[in-house]
Amino acid sequence: MSRVEHSPDDGKPLDSSQNSFAEIGKTSMGTIVDLDPELIPCEVKVSIGLAMPHFASGFSGGPEIVIPSSSSTRSITKNRSILTKGFPDPLNHTDNPILSDSLEACKLTGPVYSLCFLPDGYGGVAAAFAGELESVFRETLSQYAQLHSPRIERKLDIVVVSAGSLMGTDLYHAIRVVSNAIGAVKREGTIILVAECSQGVGDSVFLDYARRFREPKELSTELGHRFKLGGHVNLFLQYALEKCRIQLVSVLPELFVRDTFNLKPSQTASEAVQKAVRVEGKESKILIVPKGDFTVPTMES
Repeated sequence: MSRVEHSPDDGKPLDSSQNSFAEIGKTSMGTIVDLDPELIPCEVKVSIGLAMPHFASGFSGGPEIVIPSSSSTRSITKNRSILTKGFPDPLNHTDNPILSDSLEACKLTGPVYSLCFLPDGYGGVAAAFAGELESVFRETLSQYAQLHSPRIERKLDIVVVSAGSLMGTDLYHAIRVVSNAIGAVKREGTIILVAECSQGVGDSVFLDYARRFREPKELSTELGHRFKLGGHVNLFLQYALEKCRIQLVSVLPELFVRDTFNLKPSQTASEAVQKAVRVEGKESKILIVPKGDFTVPTMES
């Protein structure tokens, strides 16, 4: 199929902190759903989405039409605060509390017609699905797994993963790509994240929390009492660092990367692999994931 082109006039931006919202209900997990009032009188809402792995909800591609796309900061914060209870397996679509909460929020809005695209990983579209939101979403994910979830026989000592040109522009987004690869690396193995980070850290809250909370327990306690968007990415980073070592190949200053985020810096992927082999051993098994923003390796059952 042809490439997807985007126009700057495709839609109106919505500021979740500034716009006025109307409360339409509450989910079973306690999320108060505030909706853009312009959507409320619409008998049918149309969602146009792209299926992509997401470190919090598992996948995008439909359920985000309400949270976070059309809802208030209050709704988004409550939904994302569920992460303080643990992070989901990206391919587990039946036991993901954030996804369940988001789908429940969608049902509160009334009927939603969904058009969901399955990316081919090269800037184009492999397939498109249309119909009722949840059924389309689950059908798309089933096809996504066949296209972008290669099977591995065992967990690897070293996984090299590229964050891609979009997610790799800053550390705040790049670190999320680790969630796609973390299931492929053995415990206490090494993930090498290749992300240029040409736009720096990317989020002030993410940077502030990295400086203030060095221990996972301290951060979890803080977010449990005063959850703040941005801090949830710090929570994921600390969760990942408890499972494996993470090297970062980027343009960020090495001391800054090491001292602020507890990541092991390298200037090139080759240098990072050499360092990882010295730690993991000469017989280390290595997996290279060139399209890490799309690919979710999974163990053979």
